[in-house]
Amino acid sequence: MNSNLPYRMTRRGMFLLRGFVIMQLSFGIACAKEQWHPMIQNDEALSNLLTEMVEQHNQPAMAAALVYGDSIVAKATVGNIVYGEGVSVNEDSRFHIGSTTKSMTAVLIAMLVKEGKLRYDMTLEQALPGMPMRDEYREARISDLLDNKAGIIAFQLAAREDPVIVKKLREEIPAAYPNPTDQRREVTKLALSLEPIAEPGTKVIYSNVGWPIIGYIAELATGQSYEDLLQERIFKTLGMNNARIGGWPASNSEPDQPRGHYMPQDDSGKPIPQSLDDEYVLSAWMNPSGGVHLTILDYALYAREHLLGLQGKGKLLSQKDYETLHTIHVTVNLRDMYPHMREDREASFGYGWGIVKKDKGYLSAVAGSGGTFFSQMYVYPALNFAFVGFTNCGDGAQVLRETYQKVTGLE
Repeated sequence: MNSNLPYRMTRRGMFLLRGFVIMQLSFGIACAKEQWHPMIQNDEALSNLLTEMVEQHNQPAMAAALVYGDSIVAKATVGNIVYGEGVSVNEDSRFHIGSTTKSMTAVLIAMLVKEGKLRYDMTLEQALPGMPMRDEYREARISDLLDNKAGIIAFQLAAREDPVIVKKLREEIPAAYPNPTDQRREVTKLALSLEPIAEPGTKVIYSNVGWPIIGYIAELATGQSYEDLLQERIFKTLGMNNARIGGWPASNSEPDQPRGHYMPQDDSGKPIPQSLDDEYVLSAWMNPSGGVHLTILDYALYAREHLLGLQGKGKLLSQKDYETLHTIHVTVNLRDMYPHMREDREASFGYGWGIVKKDKGYLSAVAGSGGTFFSQMYVYPALNFAFVGFTNCGDGAQVLRETYQKVTGLE
């Protein structure tokens, strides 16, 4: 990273594919499943609410959808592709979902486990035949990667990492290897040559490098690229026709897609839009960690699959397979999982999901942000609903939380 860049640019590493953080929502409810119903159940009402939320929270644009039962009962996209400018977003607008992508990577692994191509207890030495690695990593398992406890370099905050390693990950490997699979091979080789940040299998530390290693393992097991696997096995099967992987939604070839926005760095409160040629990009090797961008309909279809899958009605996996993803595997203090954060509270996690135990069952939640968009997804089988939303600004957590509360009536 160029240390001479303005402050807002050097801050980008702080938000690098942050995810899994569980919002402190009480989700208080005294009624039975059959008595509860959403406060909003049509597109017009949701659009009106989102318009209010965008104005109140100074957002460029946002979108949200509610799945109730097996139906998408409400969805809307409002605002502008660039803050303060007149081009509106629409139902075909794609938003970047950051680390929510990790839940998709976990689904791919579950599919390969179901097919017998992989095992959750498979060691890295078995899953990566011929790959040079330090002895400490040889007995680490695929499940350790999914739990963020394989001891792999975190790559959460560039300022806290070895600058030589950061340069290799951000610049040298992507420049030398244009093919994403080749990039992931070299990143895997590099990561496994480094001293573990903790003894593998013992400590949960969120790793944006561990998930691309998972993606590379899937590539070795199938002979297909991660990108093709995601498109063919998840997007195509679920009808997520506008979902894409890699890059940002807006580009020189698609300038009318939403631009990401950095959080304001002064008292103006105005989000700072990314330019189409912004030097901040997520390298292709990171796609399994957070490369997906999609429309709100695509997002809702994905959330619905998890909701239905946990009831034995999914298209991709069995109920048992989905329960494995949504079962608590680790519980950790967030200040240990994210060393740069100050939150001193425990949270529990499945494979790609945060899991909250409620009076009436378990709520699954996942958030994602690469710093210029923010996404959130909740799946609550006990009340038979799922909620998804995103903004094209990095500070979307609060507006999405309030929107969720107003849509569901849950605190």
